[in-house]
Amino acid sequence: MSFHPPFASMPFMEAVAPLLRLFKGMTRKGPGSRASTLQALSLCPLPPHPCVADFGCGSGASALLLAEQLQCPVLALDADGTALDDLWANAQQMGLGSWIQPTTGDLGDPPVAPQSLDLIWSEGAITHIGWAKGLATWMPLLRPGGRMAITDATWFEPHPPEEALNAWSSWYPEMATVDANLQFARELGLQVLGHFRLPRQDWWDYFDHVEAQCRLHQDDASLAPIIEAMHEEMALYRRCGDSYGYEFYVLKRP
Repeated sequence: MSFHPPFASMPFMEAVAPLLRLFKGMTRKGPGSRASTLQALSLCPLPPHPCVADFGCGSGASALLLAEQLQCPVLALDADGTALDDLWANAQQMGLGSWIQPTTGDLGDPPVAPQSLDLIWSEGAITHIGWAKGLATWMPLLRPGGRMAITDATWFEPHPPEEALNAWSSWYPEMATVDANLQFARELGLQVLGHFRLPRQDWWDYFDHVEAQCRLHQDDASLAPIIEAMHEEMALYRRCGDSYGYEFYVLKRP
């Protein structure tokens, strides 16, 4: 397998080509931060020389930080080849190229052997396949004692505002509360090592970058619908962001 660009994209990514064009070059393609990644990593004691994968790595903000902190290879999996191209370039610039293994693949069927990983990392990506399917698919890839650190869109209130509920019912019908997600993880046999809510500043920083990309492409008529949709998403968060957000879940396979 080649770990050098250009990387192919999975065929199904053609359906979201406008969004990929809008987000091209963004360091983070979803809410998160160095501080939040490090907080979750502090809950993940690992063996020496761990086997690590970042599922849905995007352009690699988390994968690069993991490689830097753990000083070990990180398999960086994403369905978007253009994001992997950016990741590869960023890894070379940071002197981490020898640690990063960009890989095209499907989150629902990762090209990873069973019981081969000590740590599965995934920020903002499990939403694409759903919490239940993601945990059930990824858990067998962990060695006994292996960890998963995952952010997922989560309801923070049992009865969120109707406009937020309507929007997220379209975007992510399986979205659940923290308690429901933890209950499913435990029923699957996973231990909960910890969890915490991403701070709202992580969202505002992400939206600042999204707004910059919208301004950059404001004259591109083909991107007008996706730019309008992003503005609507940002406005919804301003009004209803207390009722939902990303929760960081750190889990362990016994």
